[in-house]
This record gives sequence, structure tokens and C-alpha cells, in this order.
Amino acid sequence: MSYSEDPIPNFHELEANYSTGHMTVPVVGAGTANTEFEVLTGMGLQFFGTGEYPYKTILKETDCESIASDLSKLGYGTHVVHNNGGNFYSRANAFSMMGFDTFTSKELMNITEYTPLGSWPTDDILVDETIKSMDATPDQQDLVYTITVQGHGDYPTEKVIENPEITVSGAKDEATNNQWEYYVNMVYEMDQFAGDLVKAVEDRGEPAVVVFYGDHLPTMGLTAEDLKSRYLYNTNYVIWDNIGLEQQDRNIPAYQLMADVMNRLDIHSGTLFNYHQQRQNSKNYLSDLELLQYDILYGKQYAYKGN
Repeated sequence: MSYSEDPIPNFHELEANYSTGHMTVPVVGAGTANTEFEVLTGMGLQFFGTGEYPYKTILKETDCESIASDLSKLGYGTHVVHNNGGNFYSRANAFSMMGFDTFTSKELMNITEYTPLGSWPTDDILVDETIKSMDATPDQQDLVYTITVQGHGDYPTEKVIENPEITVSGAKDEATNNQWEYYVNMVYEMDQFAGDLVKAVEDRGEPAVVVFYGDHLPTMGLTAEDLKSRYLYNTNYVIWDNIGLEQQDRNIPAYQLMADVMNRLDIHSGTLFNYHQQRQNSKNYLSDLELLQYDILYGKQYAYKGN
């Protein structure tokens, strides 16, 4: 396929100047919550049952160490911002069980702009909502986990956007071309959000790191042969900062992303994240990771001395 112009210029500029790479995610086409779970906890979904969503199973029964609880111990305020319903994927419960202080969901936002199909809110509202979360704790550093929704499917086979910013050509038939054109124009607006968010964070004048990542590829009947990376479970990430971090491009699994970011910041808090930082090149890294995850969620919590 080809496009009338680059749909994601901000993201490409970030990739050219900051650390980036492919991120291996546990899902394709759907299942955002499981990629989220890996990023936030450092746990790998390969050790859970087939088709399981920890948000809707074990996190209904027990709390779980996460990037939020680990940074809370260092004095951070911890927040989630999401322009969708708070109970989708049982997120309101899950984020509480993972130790977040606040969760600003769709119900708490004054949303007026929606996608052309009317299915989802546009993402531009998330810039102000993210900044609001940081402003709410003027005497603390903050972790804000912002979840976008504008690029979500389904994608219409008929032409919905009469005068699209980006025109798409080259798909196998008109219906598929319409789907990709709709998707690309939603991603184009999401890219504008990404650029606006970086500018808003930069304008605050505080030391900051912003991590962008994709949760999964879209539901478009893609095959591995359609992709440059030749792998359906790869998405892209980029790490922007204003503190002079060295650019280090590498491919990593989702459950190592936060450990990698914290390591660059010389933060070594948390059982799972510390484990990834210390052990990821060791002989029994994955088998021991499975045992550690089991102990924390289902076992006797030897990692916490049973307490």
C-alpha cells in the first residue's frame, strides 16, 4: 500500500532521535489488557492459562505488585488516564489491585469529540487529562499511565471519511482499501496526540520520560508475510526524554519494557523489575520467572517472606 503522506511523522521523528525498537506482545488483533498487564507488572502471559485475562481472574482475588506500587514506595503519585469505560476489562478493579492512586476514565471526562463512526472518543482529550493528573500532585513526582482508544476497530468497508487527510491506495480491493484508509486516518490523529503530549510535557519544564508503545496489531486479517518484521506479535515502542538518556535501540518483550526504562533511570525498585534487571541473561531466567510469578500471585509469597 501507499499513502498520500506520512501518517505518523511525530512518531517517526521520535524514532529517529530516541530509543526505539520492536516490542513483543502476547496478543494480536485484540487483548489490550494482557499487553498492559505485562508492561505494568513485568510478568509474562506465556505462563498463564490459554486465553486467560489476569485482570478478570486472579486480580479479582488478590493484589499484585506493579510499576505503580513500586514507584509509590519511592514517593511517586500514580495515575491512570483512559478515554473508555472504567469497567472495560475490569480495569477499575485491576488498577486498584495494582496500587494506582487514581483512575480517570471516560465517565470523569467531558468528551465531545468522537471518531467518524461515533464508536470511540478521539485521543486529543488525553493531553489535558494527563497533565491534570500530574498537576493534582504538585509536591510529588508522577507516573501517569495513559491508554488511548481512537485507533480501535472495527474498521468500515465502506468509505466513511469523505475528505481524508491521508489517502490510501494499493489494497487488494476497494473494501479493504476503505478499511485501511479509515485506520490510517485514525492513527494520523493519534500521532498528532503523541506530538502534542510530548510538547505539553516538555512545556512543564520538569525532568520527564514518555514511553509510547503499541498494544497489538489491528484486526485486518494480516499475515506475517504482510509485515516488515515478519512477526504478528511485534509492535513498536519509543522512549522520549528531556534528561539526555543515551539512544539505545533494541527489541524487547513487553514484560521487560518498564524494567529497561527504570534501569536507564538508575531505579531498581520492585521484585519483578529488579529480577529482570539482574537476571535476564542468566541460564534459568524464564523458568525462574515463572516460579516467581506463581509465588507472587498463587503461591505462599516466599518472595515477600510470606507477608
